[in-house]
Amino acid sequence: MLETVWVGGLPIRDFSCDISAEMAVRSAVALIATRGASFPLMRDDPIEIRASGTLLLTGYVRDIDVAHDDQSHEFSASFVSRTIDASECSVEHDEGWLEKKSLPEIGEAFDTLGIGIETDGSTFPPETRHRLALGETLYETLERRARSRGVLIMDTPEGKLKLAQGPEGRHTGGLWLGVNIKSGSAKFTGHGLHAPVIVRGQSTEGVTAPSLRPQGSYSDAGVRRRRPLILRHSGEAGEDRLKKRAGWEAQRAAGNSIQATITVAGWRDSGGTIWRPNWLVEVHNALLGLKGAMLIKSVSLAQNDSIGTVATLSLVDPRALGGENPRGGSSDAFTAPTGANAEYEA
Repeated sequence: MLETVWVGGLPIRDFSCDISAEMAVRSAVALIATRGASFPLMRDDPIEIRASGTLLLTGYVRDIDVAHDDQSHEFSASFVSRTIDASECSVEHDEGWLEKKSLPEIGEAFDTLGIGIETDGSTFPPETRHRLALGETLYETLERRARSRGVLIMDTPEGKLKLAQGPEGRHTGGLWLGVNIKSGSAKFTGHGLHAPVIVRGQSTEGVTAPSLRPQGSYSDAGVRRRRPLILRHSGEAGEDRLKKRAGWEAQRAAGNSIQATITVAGWRDSGGTIWRPNWLVEVHNALLGLKGAMLIKSVSLAQNDSIGTVATLSLVDPRALGGENPRGGSSDAFTAPTGANAEYEA
């Protein structure tokens, strides 16, 4: 179905938009119809992009490209979310440190540019203390903590940063071979798989071995030979944090070992919702050996005369982004092992 795309009220021709659950900034590119030597947009103009009324991106004009020959004239522009300033600009904060604040509270305190912080409604425990490194961006300082907490940092259509600890929703309908799937591919890889995953750190309180030399470990039963990975924990190394970090790293690797890319007709599910990263979707594609729930890691929306209106979805096992074992009917080659519970040891 053809979408009516408006960029700041301007009708456009070719359009593409990329959104990811693993990136804090969404981006878009549009070829805009112009007449003569007019410049309908300027660099850094604030902008809203909508698809048939649905908000896709709130941000700024990033680049402008103008070209012509003796028969044609083209005006194209790229756009980025408001969160671009959270990724590229240093935080200005008088003290530069906080005590007993949760990750969202740290974000709000260091959000000196007014970008905005949202969560998925999860509970975020307080951090003992957090110090801002010299020149750090808002994204960089949050990402240091997010790694140890199993938290994703992405952006919203309104241009705010969002902190999520697992899949946010489930799409209506699904991806079905012979119905809405145009093409697809899948990959099973051992890249990134380790056993055991060991996370070591240090507590700021106490002088006993559990305080000075604690570690959390996680062994994936699907890794057939010993492949140890030792990681240093950033921040206070409590038992729950080390265990969660070890489990998060191993489960993410297991989930990312199962990847699929599927292109579908249109930008919306059967309920009319535009495909969203960090949402679950039912996938039935016998040619790829897939049958069950997968998680959308990223979405690329495109519309032009040659391909029509299509969405390309990058899919992974839900555990890659903090979800649960899908336990579907996919081929054994695409079933990540359950693994074991994370352990804590001194």
